[in-house]
Amino acid sequence: MRNNEIVIPILNDEYKVIVCWGDIKQVNKIITSWYHDKLEEDYFIGKRGVCCYKIDCHPVIALHKAPKTAEEIGTLAHEAFHAVSNIWNKIDEESHDELFAHSVGAIVRVTLQQLKKKYE
Repeated sequence: MRNNEIVIPILNDEYKVIVCWGDIKQVNKIITSWYHDKLEEDYFIGKRGVCCYKIDCHPVIALHKAPKTAEEIGTLAHEAFHAVSNIWNKIDEESHDELFAHSVGAIVRVTLQQLKKKYE
């Protein structure tokens, strides 16, 4: 885990979901390092979280701060759903059952585990 970034492998490391947090400058630095376009400040400020995805890039979840409260963890789970949906679209998978749910759960679980280690 880098400062405000956690990289979570999905489907045996072939795909990744990146979770990051911070102000617009910090988030854009991480997003662009994964080949995504910068977020507009007005767009990011008006959202609880954002999931950036493109055809040839790993999805990046951008949050305002590291998730700690129930609302922030709920936002992470919501954006994790979008990230996994993007991966499923890339692999042309139509099923949204156990493997999909476990992938969403892994994003939330690994993020919270890494944050716990960081702040202990």
